[in-house]
Amino acid sequence: VSLSAALFIASIVAITLGASSVNFNTVFQVFGDLFVHNDAITETQRQIVLGIRLPRVLAAILAGIALSNAGLLMQGVFQNPLVSPYTLGVSNGASFGAALAIVFSSHFTFLNLGTYLLPVFAFISSVLTMILVYGIAKIAKNSSKTLILSGVAVGYLFSALVSLLKYVSDTKELPELVFWTMGGFSGINWTAIAIMAGACLISFIIMMYFSWDLNVMTAGEESAISLGVNYKKIRMIAFVLSTLLTAVAVSFTGVIGFVGLIAPHVTRMIVGSDYRYMIPVSSLVGALLLLLSDTVGRNMIAPTQLPVGIITSVIGVPFFLYLIIRKRGR
Repeated sequence: VSLSAALFIASIVAITLGASSVNFNTVFQVFGDLFVHNDAITETQRQIVLGIRLPRVLAAILAGIALSNAGLLMQGVFQNPLVSPYTLGVSNGASFGAALAIVFSSHFTFLNLGTYLLPVFAFISSVLTMILVYGIAKIAKNSSKTLILSGVAVGYLFSALVSLLKYVSDTKELPELVFWTMGGFSGINWTAIAIMAGACLISFIIMMYFSWDLNVMTAGEESAISLGVNYKKIRMIAFVLSTLLTAVAVSFTGVIGFVGLIAPHVTRMIVGSDYRYMIPVSSLVGALLLLLSDTVGRNMIAPTQLPVGIITSVIGVPFFLYLIIRKRGR
C-alpha cells in the first residue's frame, strides 16, 4: 500500500516537473477535462500533460515493472543474486537489431513499418538471441552455468557487431544509435504503452499462478522434483517470460541497466523471499525506481534531458559493488 501511494505521488510530481512546468492544480484540471470540459485549460497544457508527460510516466512505470520482474525470474531460476535480465545477452541482441534498423532503414522501406521499424527489429533480434543462447546450452548439457556462459559469449558477439555498425554509420545515424543504447522514453506513443501494458499484465498473471512453484524451485532442482514440481517446465516458462518482458521493454525504451538487478534485491529486503509477495512488490519497486530516475534525468540540467540509462547506472553500480562485497566468502 505504501509503495502504491508513493508511486501515485511520484507520478503526479513527475507530470508537473519539466522544462515547461505545470502546477498540481492544472494537472488535475486537465484530467478532469477528460470528463467535463473546462475552458480554463489551454491546448498547450493539454498537450504537455496528456501528450508528452503522461505517456512518458506510464512508459517508465511499465518498463520498470517489466525489467524488475524479468530480473526476479532470472535470479530465481539461476539461484544467483548477481544476474539480471541482460545476463543472457538479450540487450546486446536488441541493440544489434536496433542498429540494423537505424543504419539500414532506407533499405527496409518495403516493410512499411514506419516508426515501428526500430522496435520491431529490436524485439525480433532479442528473441532470436535468446533462442540461440538456449539452443547452445541445450546442446551443451543444458546446465545453468552453460546457459550463462553462452549468454555472455553471444552478448559479446552482438556487442562487437553493434560497434561495427557504429563504425560504418554516417554522421546522421550515429547520434541516434548512441542515444538509443543509453535508454530513454522520448517519443513514446500510446500504441507502445498498450503493448508494454499487455506484456506486463500477461506475465504478471502467469508469474502469480506459478508463484508457489517458483518458491519450491529455490530449494534446488532435486528438491523441487521430489515435491512434484516440473522443474524443466517452470524454468522454460521463466525463461520465456523473462525474454518477453526484457525484449518488449528494450525494444521501445532502449537499454536501461541495473533496474532488473536492484529491484529484486530491494524487494527481498522488504518482504523476504516468498514469490507470492515478491512479484507485486518487485513490480512497484521497479516502477518507482525507474520513474524517479527518469524524473531526475529530465530535470537535473533542464531543458537538456539526460538518458535514463545513465541515471540508473550511476545508482546501480555502487549498489552492485556493495552486493559483491557483501557476498564475499558465501
